[in-house]
Amino acid sequence: MVFRRLREAITMGELSPGEQLPPENELARMLGVAPMTARIALGAMRDMGLLTTVRGRNGGNFIAEDVGERLADAARRLRLTREELRDLTDWRRAISGEACYLAAERGTEDDFVRIEQAAREYDDLLPKFPDMRFADARFHMVIAEVSGSSRLLKQETEIQVEVTNFILSAAKPAAAKNLTPYNHDRIVKAIRNRQPAAARDAMAEHAEQTFAWVTVVI
Repeated sequence: MVFRRLREAITMGELSPGEQLPPENELARMLGVAPMTARIALGAMRDMGLLTTVRGRNGGNFIAEDVGERLADAARRLRLTREELRDLTDWRRAISGEACYLAAERGTEDDFVRIEQAAREYDDLLPKFPDMRFADARFHMVIAEVSGSSRLLKQETEIQVEVTNFILSAAKPAAAKNLTPYNHDRIVKAIRNRQPAAARDAMAEHAEQTFAWVTVVI
């Protein structure tokens, strides 16, 4: 549970390369687990190269500076088939599309500003890979949060982890430049204009573009 939660936090951009984690006991309390459970999870992250530990007065556990490449290496060993990618894309259309629909219906002005800011953060990172992928995941998570559905948010988290895995497994820094056309403008515009059906359709198209890109480069 701890390992999964920390990996999700990295994928969603909640934890950045070089960021220091809370002390083990504090982390255990935050996640509601025993200190030994947290220690084992941190050890597993360390073994995968996702975490570095610095000893001494100013030491602690830090997210690895090259965590994106480490995750990519792990993802390449879990390469999905085209059929599995198709199934994941269908799931994404259903969940992420409905999240966009509800965000357009329920979002406030402040929510729309958050979504626009997340979209700009993604655009600003093009074509910096893998940072742009983490920003992309965060954009979709913000929409799921705005939808107001805790179940959609939970499933969106699972989807973004899987999407990150298959993009990292397929992409190389040079190939990432080809993702530039896949921005979020139509999604953001439809949500901002409170057009639920258009927002859902834009998300479906976005998911299909990602599927097409991945199946070309793998």
